[in-house]
Amino acid sequence: RRKRLVTGCRRTRLHRQTRRRDRKCEGGVSVLRGRGRPPCLPSSQYVFAISDTIWYVVRSNQHPSLMQTPHLSLVLDDFERSGKLNVSIEDVRSVLPGVSSVGLSKALYRQQQRGRLVHLSRGSGHWLIVPLQHSTTGAPPLESWLNRYLQKMLKIPYYVGLLSAAETYGSSPYAVMVTQVMVKEKRRPVFVGRYELQFHTRINIEQMPTQWHETPDGRFKVSTPELTVLDIIQCASRLGGMARVHEVLRGLWSSCTPDGFAQTLDALQGIPLAQRLGTLMSLDGQEQLLPAVRCWLRGKTTRSLSLENAASKAEAVPDFNAEFKVWLPPRLQEANS
Repeated sequence: RRKRLVTGCRRTRLHRQTRRRDRKCEGGVSVLRGRGRPPCLPSSQYVFAISDTIWYVVRSNQHPSLMQTPHLSLVLDDFERSGKLNVSIEDVRSVLPGVSSVGLSKALYRQQQRGRLVHLSRGSGHWLIVPLQHSTTGAPPLESWLNRYLQKMLKIPYYVGLLSAAETYGSSPYAVMVTQVMVKEKRRPVFVGRYELQFHTRINIEQMPTQWHETPDGRFKVSTPELTVLDIIQCASRLGGMARVHEVLRGLWSSCTPDGFAQTLDALQGIPLAQRLGTLMSLDGQEQLLPAVRCWLRGKTTRSLSLENAASKAEAVPDFNAEFKVWLPPRLQEANS
């Protein structure tokens, strides 16, 4: 028993010497070092730095510069927890002020290789956080980040249009593999996970009638049904031809109103576009929508034109719509997939 007491006292003395040796004083800051399980201390007063099996404890209220810098993955988790998926490099740098630019770039690249981040556009410094439930697709739904990326970060007017807008209204006879976005100036396509953003230009985009497409994940701006119809007719040659456009329009007529067409035609001011619109309405028997087009064209100078911009005169001669002065092809060609 006496031998055990002596051994215990010796171990206690050795432990005290080790603790005294490992306690260092750096500018009045208490730094402890030890092995095994770190002591239970309040996290508001102490900061732990663990390296392998050795732990260090620094009194944070005595020397704030020795506080541990949070890891980038923890910062991204905090952004995601607060509902902020679009982050810029300035946002990350404000949370990590002690990290150099080179170190921050390398850390962002590592998170990108892990699939936690997606670089939205080259040279913009904008990143998209990919939640874990969307890691297989490589990006969260468009509703959760598209509006914040284009309107809040890039600060450019936009709206989702053409076939992508028609799909939101339930008219999608063909699978849309890309998201078509209308902007003021030309931009390169953006690839985010399984999504591909294709940008098309639209002058006076601020005056175009739009509305919000809302889902539980978020919302983005989309063209009204009437603007969607006119955009599709105007870009028919880029969407597979008038035959494909005609099939899409059949599913959009029920969502349109005469007042909506009057407002949209005032914003576009396109007389040839209104002539083609009236011709397609006549082919589909949309008598409730035709008065709005007739009223808008009344008193305006019209000229003869073909239903398709690329149609030749020889193909357009056999049939002619005298009311809207539009040459109709003998048969609408098959949609170009």
